[in-house]
Amino acid sequence: MKCSTMTDTSEDAVLLELKLQLSNIEKKLDEVLDLQKKQLLRTRSFIPTTIASLPEHLKRTATIIAAVGDSTAEQIAEKTGRARAAESDYLNQLADRGLLIKERVGRAVHFKPLNLYTECPNCRAIVLPALKSCAYCGSKL
Repeated sequence: MKCSTMTDTSEDAVLLELKLQLSNIEKKLDEVLDLQKKQLLRTRSFIPTTIASLPEHLKRTATIIAAVGDSTAEQIAEKTGRARAAESDYLNQLADRGLLIKERVGRAVHFKPLNLYTECPNCRAIVLPALKSCAYCGSKL
């Protein structure tokens, strides 16, 4: 009889320990899911459908990198006449929005255009932003 009581007690202790561990795992999983939701909401709120929907400062940077291609913030700053730090911030915002690929090459950080296009607000044609006007209807982009 004593053996049975010892087994019950040790089984109860194991079950209690498992419940505590599962509870801790569940809490951590909830934290991860909350963080993932916050990140997803933040990312979704920054994805424009076209370059035309970007704020002017980002549109200018996106247009230049689309025309130039693989560039550093310093190279883009030379083209825009803005500070390198400002261009670095703008390029990082574009990378966060999924419009650029960011790669470190040695000490330099290079940004590469990814699917950069815009939609004409007038005729809805898909055109290159470097054109500045729609090739189909002539509207300013």
